[in-house]
Amino acid sequence: MKDLLSEKSKTGLLILLLSFSLLVVGSAYFVYLQVVFPKLVPHHGGGERFTLSKANNYTYQIPWSAYSRLHLDLQANETVELYIDGGYICDCSRYEFMIEGGGEALILLRSDSSVNGMFTARQEIPSEKRLSAFIILSAGLMGIAISIRIHRRNGANS
Repeated sequence: MKDLLSEKSKTGLLILLLSFSLLVVGSAYFVYLQVVFPKLVPHHGGGERFTLSKANNYTYQIPWSAYSRLHLDLQANETVELYIDGGYICDCSRYEFMIEGGGEALILLRSDSSVNGMFTARQEIPSEKRLSAFIILSAGLMGIAISIRIHRRNGANS
């Protein structure tokens, strides 16, 4: 009988350790998705600075590719002509737009004078990544609940 109880205790402890590990991994993945992933835009990170000057003929061109839906925010210290995929959009110093997941856009900026600015990029978290984090966290919580039940049964049997 004691061997059976110690086997159940070992199993319960193993499940508890694995469950806590899943909770730690799931929590770390969730934090990564919320804090780091949106800024990991391929080739650009969380943004891209630009300068229009005489050296580049007061133009700047940059391609953007979107793994998942990508939000771009253009901010410049002076007005620029903004073109997306060859089409004129506006004369502006600030502009927000979105590129759908899997899409691409070629951005062209022009000016008659020196301009400094920045594109800020944030990608949305794909639902399958959110679901993965939720499943890992749920598995950890269920494992803890199972190990607590095993522990309670062992306590009632002794």
